[in-house]
Amino acid sequence: MPLFEYKGVGQNGKPVKGSIEADSAKTARQRLKGKGVYTTDIKERLVAGEKSSSKGGARGSATTKVKLRSLTLMIRQLSTLVKARIPLNEALAALVEQTEDQKLRTVLSQIKESVNEGKSLAASCKQYPKVFTPLYTSMIQVGEASGNLDLVLMRLAGFAEGQYELRNKVMGAMAYPAFMAVAGIGITIFLFAFAVPKITEVFAGSKMALPTLTVVMIGISNFMAKNWILVFASLFGSFSLFQWYVNTSKGKDWWDAVSLKIPGYGKLRRMVAVSRFARTLSTLIGSGVQLLDAIDIVKDVVDNAVIRKALIESKASISEGQTIAAPLKASGQFPPILTHMIAVGEKTGELEEMLNVVSDAYDGQVDTAITSMTRLLEPLMILIMGGVIALVALSIFMPMMQLNNLGSMPG
Repeated sequence: MPLFEYKGVGQNGKPVKGSIEADSAKTARQRLKGKGVYTTDIKERLVAGEKSSSKGGARGSATTKVKLRSLTLMIRQLSTLVKARIPLNEALAALVEQTEDQKLRTVLSQIKESVNEGKSLAASCKQYPKVFTPLYTSMIQVGEASGNLDLVLMRLAGFAEGQYELRNKVMGAMAYPAFMAVAGIGITIFLFAFAVPKITEVFAGSKMALPTLTVVMIGISNFMAKNWILVFASLFGSFSLFQWYVNTSKGKDWWDAVSLKIPGYGKLRRMVAVSRFARTLSTLIGSGVQLLDAIDIVKDVVDNAVIRKALIESKASISEGQTIAAPLKASGQFPPILTHMIAVGEKTGELEEMLNVVSDAYDGQVDTAITSMTRLLEPLMILIMGGVIALVALSIFMPMMQLNNLGSMPG
């Protein structure tokens, strides 16, 4: 059912605004009038990328993206409502009313309408692939087919929350070094473009031979002072070009391979990918998704082209009758402890539990690696910035000391 935003005047004469669900604008006005609200403006809520359809067809929400935090919270709330034996259409209606994220609210409203028309929840969610990934829709489909939708949603909610926390940890670890790098570059450009030229004017009239370090610094400073806009533009352009390239298919494959070889960062990326692989595969298998289908979903969750390729090749081997552990081990992309635990899980029939153990272990290692990397990068960034400032200061003090020595010499 469409969602309408309105502005109007309440019974107390004060302006009011909000949103209401209704079949049409006319119905929305009538419902608001019944509540004592006289509307001055009303329009259907369209999320980014939507196009209104006069024929009442799909409104284009399939291209909508919502915040991961909002989606995670919604899944947890839906799992709670379904577990409480509240009918699905009523649960969705309750979520539409209380969800604060307007984009997600619109999507949920349209999913509720689809469910009311007789479609399954999984089929309704599949219409919005940017919001509900194959992992979500596959688990929901299995939950509906098995009659355990409440349990599957609880499992999915726990998985989504874990992935949200993991992503925040990684992004938080990268934020400080990125800030320090930007600050360091900015300070360096400022020193060379504005500060150093003012100080080096002192030596302009001097005929003494300046130290090599000072000559180099003055040369860099003169270039920066004349071309600081070009320098900023070049740095910004290079970063933008890099971002564009790694977002292409070829560029992403290249960066995924290179990033795994970067000292420190590569190890962290691999641990995050392994943790996601183990946790996702465990969640899917535990929810009743077939193994080959689960691997097909997992390959996109790991978000690394190198590991994805290894999973695709492993899937082909598994479909021919091999165990899971053997092709993963042969790929060389997965740590021995993972393949060993999977082999044990396959033999004992406890694959889901073993994958959870591995995922828990790697989550802990990710925390440790992030803490260690942050502790290492903080002094390293300070050392680099301090070194640049020290070189600038030395290049200035050396000729000043020579001038003092010349001034103190007897005439």
